[in-house]
Amino acid sequence: MLERAAVMLLAILVAMAAPSAPAQTFEAPGAGTGVYQGTVAVSINTAGTVTGFYLVAGTVYHGFVRAANGTITDFDVTGAGTGKNQGTYPASINTKGTIAGMYTDASTGYHGFVRPASGSPIATFDVPAAMPNFHAGTVPMSINTSGAITGFYRDKNFVYHGFLRAANGTLTYPIDAPGASTAMYQGTECYSINASGVIAGLYTDSSGVHHGFVRAANGTITPINPTGAGTGAKQGSVALSINTAGAVTGFYSDSSSVGHGYVRSASGTITSFEAPGASADAWPSLLTLAAKGAPFPTQGTGGLGINTAGDITGAYFDASGLTHGFVRSSKGVITDFSIPGASAGALIGGTGSIGINTAGKVTGAYLDSSSIAHGFILTPTTTTLTSSLNPSNAGQSVMFTAKVTSSAGDPTNGETVTFMDGTTVLGTGTLSAGEATLTTSTLPVGTDEITAVYANDSSLLGSTSKALKQVVKK
Repeated sequence: MLERAAVMLLAILVAMAAPSAPAQTFEAPGAGTGVYQGTVAVSINTAGTVTGFYLVAGTVYHGFVRAANGTITDFDVTGAGTGKNQGTYPASINTKGTIAGMYTDASTGYHGFVRPASGSPIATFDVPAAMPNFHAGTVPMSINTSGAITGFYRDKNFVYHGFLRAANGTLTYPIDAPGASTAMYQGTECYSINASGVIAGLYTDSSGVHHGFVRAANGTITPINPTGAGTGAKQGSVALSINTAGAVTGFYSDSSSVGHGYVRSASGTITSFEAPGASADAWPSLLTLAAKGAPFPTQGTGGLGINTAGDITGAYFDASGLTHGFVRSSKGVITDFSIPGASAGALIGGTGSIGINTAGKVTGAYLDSSSIAHGFILTPTTTTLTSSLNPSNAGQSVMFTAKVTSSAGDPTNGETVTFMDGTTVLGTGTLSAGEATLTTSTLPVGTDEITAVYANDSSLLGSTSKALKQVVKK
């Protein structure tokens, strides 16, 4: 059960910046600097406040909250153990700054907690039917604006069930999807809840196949089975995040156990997507994280978080097994990214994007070459493109100017923008005060579609301009 929670929170995870755009990679005070220690951000709210956990020697977990101004406060729930794989695991933060998560006691029992924005008092709770030991118990996964919490627990027969905790503390359990198996290590798991009380999650049937689902506020459960989802054990679909409008994102594993992202609209329409560069080559090393039947593919694309606008963030694996983050806009445009310094590490590595807020800021973690985790926040950018002469004649010099803007200020001077004519690279320009230029006299006759591409850095998300139709006459 710990593997399920850890993999979920790590979300298949596994610089230098100018004064106008301070680096948004960060470390929690006290975070360890050993292999697979460090800082992991898991959730970001509308105000830009982030929560997550950090690991120290001995694989002990501690919670933290990072304010929008960069101030980081760590915390531990009273009763949290200090042994291996014990401690405090924040999972979700709502718009009010209230955090929900779990803590593991010294007997390896899991318990839920709620931490208010003020920091205290931290309330703890348990689903009465949960078995509170043997790496089992109560696991909150998501908290909505009103303070309602959803998650899952494992009973004395090692079967999973979902639960709903109202803001006043009233518990509704068990939540069991029709068709969910009652065998050991199978059942129903709730992962996300929106402002209307609609829940997204997964259930496992008696054949070990996973099915995503949506549970309406009235309790009606509808399965999510995208076309192409595999029907073998540990294949199928998973619903991980739901937004205010009721749109759901997640992924499904096909018959080859390759992951594919999807978004399901509130009306039930399912659209699948692949991140550019995603590979279908197996990455056996990730199996160490996906142990004990965790329903996560070891290759491909996975949607992990969706915001109010319908923008999705997630992660994908390239051909070398390195993880990259991505953002898919509500219009279907996918921008991939890797944090500078992200590396393959000792066993697993790369960039894992987990949470996205209303403003489009994304958060997550990356592993460096020493397999140390670091948190990050990326602010979205907009790139616009203009031409000095349009139409132009063949052989005439045309200067293209790209302007990159963001709510966090200009990109670092000296970073580059790549200018493209369709899929052909025309060249690069160096940014200064947010602008980069490229002059060329070799454009082919006709209508050329020129774009400017800004890649991400450690604080800003990359972006691509709209295509500019450059007319070149004979």
